Amino acid sequence: MNPQTGRNDPCPCGSGLKYKKCCLNQDVPRPQTEPDNPEQVRTHALKLISEKKWDEAIRNLKAIEQTHPRPHLVFEALAASHEAIDDYLKASEYYEKALGAAPEHRKGELFVRLGASRACAGRIEKAFQAFENALTHIEKPEEKAHITQMSLILERIERGEENPYFFLIQAELQRAFSDMEEEDYRSAAARLERIQSLDPEDPVILYNLGVVYTFLKREKEALASFERTVQNEPGYVQAWYNMGQIYLILEKDFSRALNCFDKAATLRPDYVSAHHQKGVAWELLGDLNKAVAAWQKTLELDPRNKQALGNIERVSAAPESGTAPIR
Repeated sequence: MNPQTGRNDPCPCGSGLKYKKCCLNQDVPRPQTEPDNPEQVRTHALKLISEKKWDEAIRNLKAIEQTHPRPHLVFEALAASHEAIDDYLKASEYYEKALGAAPEHRKGELFVRLGASRACAGRIEKAFQAFENALTHIEKPEEKAHITQMSLILERIERGEENPYFFLIQAELQRAFSDMEEEDYRSAAARLERIQSLDPEDPVILYNLGVVYTFLKREKEALASFERTVQNEPGYVQAWYNMGQIYLILEKDFSRALNCFDKAATLRPDYVSAHHQKGVAWELLGDLNKAVAAWQKTLELDPRNKQALGNIERVSAAPESGTAPIR
């Protein structure tokens, strides 16, 4: 429709009739009577899932539950979307629907997913049943062994020998790792904080909280998380190293930094970066001989380490009254 054409003007089509008697009604958009192609809707929903637009994806998928020619694909996507928003009971319902519509070759994996989702929701007995069903549909020995291991964890949970939130914690940890890979550190921190309340002293949770807090410039909280990590697992090498970096660069506490780097290097003697940073800390503490010794150890492990080479050359060339800036 031409916006300048009035109802009583001659119709632009040239019929000689007034516009209101001719093409006016044809220009009015008609309501869509045919639904969108279900596969196109599913494809669009999968794109929304990749963008983490879970609620919108769920709305799109629910619209084609009854019309898609392969409904198990829709149910699987709905289950995954509900897992992403931590609604594991609803996810379990959709995995059950998927199992009712899926071809035989898909049922083993779907039973595993159903079992994991039920376990996350705290439905231990039903989770165990799902894993038992999975074993009857899966043939690969390594997959069977993995399912058996999950069943054993369920048994330990029932006996009170394992954290009842074990499966939920593992699922949320994996999502936090994905958030970190995508550099979505706020989402990762939120997930890790939630599951830390379920297992406050888990060193893996504490360590990764320290990492995301570091990226979020929340260094005090990062340092506290790394300190709690090594309190619970003294051999957590990377936590010692990361603590050393915070003490060195932000806190300017060179003695504590040196202690952390020394711990990391002792626990893992081939840790090149720990030996190098020991040298940096020694130089800042004013002991150039020990700094050079640490950088020489760095070069033993990594002969082409340009930083260690440069630091040794710089310190060796510096006058006794001071040193050049550290690299």
